[in-house]
Amino acid sequence: MNTVLHGFAGYFDTVLYKESVLSIVPKTHSPGMFSWFPIYFPLKTPVQVTAGSRVTVHMWRRVSSKNVWYEWTISEPHPLNIHNAKGRSYTIGL
Repeated sequence: MNTVLHGFAGYFDTVLYKESVLSIVPKTHSPGMFSWFPIYFPLKTPVQVTAGSRVTVHMWRRVSSKNVWYEWTISEPHPLNIHNAKGRSYTIGL
């Protein structure tokens, strides 16, 4: 199916030890988990994606003495500029 890519949703789940698990994935969400939330990585310019094509995404977690932020881009099917470079649009205070 051909579609338009507007961004990526970010979730995680982890096994801390044996059966001690944390998850924000909707199907396996940990009960009572209020301190972690999904993240949306938008693309400034939506990208047309054709059936069978490859989408290659690159993500970096950056940190300064005061903040942490994510930067992202895609290199396929069409390269885009790095989004949120140097945390210019969004950072999380430390």
